[in-house]
Amino acid sequence: MNELEALRQEAETLKNAIRDARKAACDTSLVQATNNLEPIGRIQMRTRRTLRGHLAKIYAMHWGSDSRNLVSASQDGKLIVWDSHTTNKVHAIPLRSSWVMTCAYAPSGNFSGRLLLAGYDDFNCNVWDTLKAERAGILAGHDNRVSCLGVTENGMAVATGSWDSFLRVWN
Repeated sequence: MNELEALRQEAETLKNAIRDARKAACDTSLVQATNNLEPIGRIQMRTRRTLRGHLAKIYAMHWGSDSRNLVSASQDGKLIVWDSHTTNKVHAIPLRSSWVMTCAYAPSGNFSGRLLLAGYDDFNCNVWDTLKAERAGILAGHDNRVSCLGVTENGMAVATGSWDSFLRVWN
């Protein structure tokens, strides 16, 4: 019992040390830090263009690195690459499943604007080559739906998130 009490006291001492360290690091409040900033005012956003072409719910979209093209994934079973300036479709990729959950561009490097990724409820992430208009690969390994994905800025690694509670990093 004496050892248990000593451990409780040590835990309490550590909690107090953490609390004191947090107080010491907190040298200002958010209100104090933003006191001298001018207010932004009301932001007026307007619809500039409407991109029409999907026939069902759109689950995800991702801007290309050029900030002009974007890819969207829809329950209609298509990935569509859009030119946001003209509203034209650049590519329409039919998918083998209508249950696409997420999509992304390969952002830079030799494959910039060429490779698209799409995560599905079949536990896989497909990689599409838009120049060849074909699937370039499959990232398989999750035990449930692939619900989100991201690509590093240099395009060297992909991370997929799934309903199986795991993130997987691919290169």
